[in-house]
Amino acid sequence: MTRKIHEDCGKSTRDLIDAEKLIEMLPLKAGDTFLDAGCGDGFISLEAASAAGDEGRVIAVDIYPESIEILRSRIGRRSNILPLVADITHRLPVPDRTVDVYFMANVFHGIVVNGEVEPLMAEVKRLLRESGRLVVVDFKKVAGTPGPHMDLRLSEDEVIEILEGHAFTVESVGDAGPYHYIIIAVPGL
Repeated sequence: MTRKIHEDCGKSTRDLIDAEKLIEMLPLKAGDTFLDAGCGDGFISLEAASAAGDEGRVIAVDIYPESIEILRSRIGRRSNILPLVADITHRLPVPDRTVDVYFMANVFHGIVVNGEVEPLMAEVKRLLRESGRLVVVDFKKVAGTPGPHMDLRLSEDEVIEILEGHAFTVESVGDAGPYHYIIIAVPGL
């Protein structure tokens, strides 16, 4: 296995992101399937589960078993969250074209630095429904703010260029709080 250049070891950004406000910004409705790629301790997954409702489903994926265990301990009686220990750059045990919102917060910069964009984009395209959305939330490239080293951060324009290079069309770009931006995109044909 190749050593990854960038590893966050399951750090949570719970104190930097307002999960409730973030979920309100998403094209997520009751009955949808939401995939939280790199979910960490699952604080966003739990909020998404409320928005998706009992008819919906949240697939919370993280490579770190410890993070998934924390999420499992917080699920309680919710039956619409599937915690999954897996690498999002490999094929996930999720059927093709079943995800309405493929979401990743503070993950994309690490994927880019580690040279894993190609396998990730292939998997995102496999999983998204025709009407599905890819949502990238990441740290603003602003010095002196919380987040990874500036050399690791990506500007909104850099993310847009990568997504468009993989046949995604960007629908919207906006602020997701003081330290983050949000980009919503649809897959092309």
